[in-house]
Amino acid sequence: MQNITVDSRTFCFDDSWLIMKYDETPFYKNHLSNKQGWKKSMKGVDLIAFDPCAKVLFLIESKDYRVHQRKKKLSPEKEFFEKVIDTFTGILPTVLCSNSRTNGEDVLNESVAKAKKIRLIYQFEQPIKHSKLFPRVYDTADMQSKLRQELRIFDPHLLVIDSTTQSKVAWSVI
Repeated sequence: MQNITVDSRTFCFDDSWLIMKYDETPFYKNHLSNKQGWKKSMKGVDLIAFDPCAKVLFLIESKDYRVHQRKKKLSPEKEFFEKVIDTFTGILPTVLCSNSRTNGEDVLNESVAKAKKIRLIYQFEQPIKHSKLFPRVYDTADMQSKLRQELRIFDPHLLVIDSTTQSKVAWSVI
């Protein structure tokens, strides 16, 4: 098993998969994020994972609000939407224009070249039981429906999952 940590969560994938933290590649860091002046800073999903058997490219975003409440004014649906669009916008120049060819960029290049399908996964954790201290604010079914409508051109079967629906994907999260 391959383990990769995003924030405080560890994603466990089969050894045959190609995995990368997109926003940690040198091309993303040097050319797409934290731009000042007239350039918009681009966002990126947390993980890009490629299943070579199914030839599926997964874009995975992970948010965990079980302990700390969400403080951003931007809705989680809008934030995920922007990250997906920015990631798609950044993939092509990363694959075609990167001179450094680091391990992460090689993984991305190979994954994009071989992929036949794209899946979008929003790993969205919130408290299982609603309480005043840790409220369960978002309806994930409604969130999934809205995101499927907005991102259907990429993945009409987009998933918003949490620890109770983790079995819908081929990896585990601890």
